[in-house]
Amino acid sequence: MPLKVLIADDHAIIREGLRTLLENRGIQVMDIAKNGREAVEKAITLKPDIVMMDIAMPELNGVEATAQIRKEVPHTRVIALSMHSSKKIIDKMFDSGASGYILKASAFDEIYDAIQEVIRTNFYLTPSIARMCTDDQSMDRSIWDTPPQFNKISRKEREVLQLIAEGQKTRDIAETLGVSIKTVETHRRNIMKKLNIFSVAGLTKYAILEGIISLE
Repeated sequence: MPLKVLIADDHAIIREGLRTLLENRGIQVMDIAKNGREAVEKAITLKPDIVMMDIAMPELNGVEATAQIRKEVPHTRVIALSMHSSKKIIDKMFDSGASGYILKASAFDEIYDAIQEVIRTNFYLTPSIARMCTDDQSMDRSIWDTPPQFNKISRKEREVLQLIAEGQKTRDIAETLGVSIKTVETHRRNIMKKLNIFSVAGLTKYAILEGIISLE
């Protein structure tokens, strides 16, 4: 049986290029997703063996999408495919349940090797990042710690924060999440209180710094 893969990336060239490369190696690409929310929905429906997950995606980023997929479809493995080499982002992906992390600059042979490792329930990390982490072992680990404020906001609040930072209005956020406007307003107040940030501009800056949204 061929491996079944779902590709989640908001760039059409990357999606289609990766689809072609995988199919040429006998791997079945079940579908593609253009944002994190769509990736979660399709993973639950299709139950792929692996999701190739971009991190910087609209509506729902790869970190939060990975956490939801691993919760709803535990047997599905997630491999992050990203431009980011920041250890903070890498740690968040693995904390969310990812089994592999590859840089988009990697050669396809490395992507294929990562898939083979992950399907055997192993973990995979791009060698250049693994070397960086090894070299950093003597450094003060506190510089990599996730800020306490980040851990104060729930995953649902992080979803709302991303949509706010992307410029969506309250009514649009409510429609996207399938909740009431009042619920969104409550989340917004709670986020601001927990982060001690009381402007949309401030929330947007925080979301960028924490990798919740990207400027790419």
